[in-house]
Amino acid sequence: MKYRNIVLTGLLIAIALVFNIIEGFLPFPLPGVKLGAANVFALVALVIMGAKEAFAVTLLRVVLAWLITGNWFAFLCSMSGGLLGTLVMVILYTRMRSDFTLPWISVAGAWAFNAGQVAVAAYLVSDARVLYYMMPLFIAGTFAGWGVGLLAQMLCVRIGKITGPGRDG
Repeated sequence: MKYRNIVLTGLLIAIALVFNIIEGFLPFPLPGVKLGAANVFALVALVIMGAKEAFAVTLLRVVLAWLITGNWFAFLCSMSGGLLGTLVMVILYTRMRSDFTLPWISVAGAWAFNAGQVAVAAYLVSDARVLYYMMPLFIAGTFAGWGVGLLAQMLCVRIGKITGPGRDG
């Protein structure tokens, strides 16, 4: 891995963690509904560096957030949602980039995140009725995912201009 990628991945993980923690303090109308702003940085990592770095940003952000909060339930839901959402974004971006804009790739990732999160929550509480919560989450995820995708797109343009081609260190 290039030194540039290591440094940029670490920076994206740190910023994603800060956004994740801040979002935890914001009031939202429904439990479990968040903006998902931390996902901007996994998407930026995917576009700028690749799939491995996108997964690194997601995985390490979730683990570090869990170490800070100690919330096992949130950790398991976030990890499953994060892995599934990142996987969907990686597949769409690497194989169908010409068919989808970055905001739509982000929306698909948000939907996958919500599906993974709710599936694990339903399993953990042993109640399939939790699955009814998918529709409100999908609606919120559509709007949040679109915003995350637009922000990621703008950041990719800016980061691309700032970092240049990079070199092995």
